[in-house]
Amino acid sequence: MQTGDQFYARKLVNNILSRDYTISVNDGEEWTVVDSRLEAKIMDALMTTDEDIIKFKDPLDCKTLGNFYLVYGNDPSGKEVISDYTDNRMCDQIWQEVVGKELDL
Repeated sequence: MQTGDQFYARKLVNNILSRDYTISVNDGEEWTVVDSRLEAKIMDALMTTDEDIIKFKDPLDCKTLGNFYLVYGNDPSGKEVISDYTDNRMCDQIWQEVVGKELDL
C-alpha cells in the first residue's frame, strides 16, 4: 500500500521523466541519485529522510530546469508533500499536473 506522500512523489517523478528529463535526488546531506531516468532507482532514494530535493535537467544541454522540495508527513493525503519548488513556468505546470490545483497568478 502506498502512502499519500509516496503516491504524489511517484506522480511527480513520472511527470518529470515523461518529459525526458533526468532527475537527481538530495536527501539533505548528499546527492544519492545523479542524473537518472530510472524510476525505481529514484523512488528507492526518496523518503530515506524527512525531506528530499528533486532536481531535474534537460539531458541534451545539462541545464537545470528546476527543483522540488519534498517534506514528508505533513498531510495523510500527500497533497502537501511538495513543500516548495523553483518559481518558473515549467515547475508551475508540473506542480499543477501533479497536485491538480489551480495557482493564483
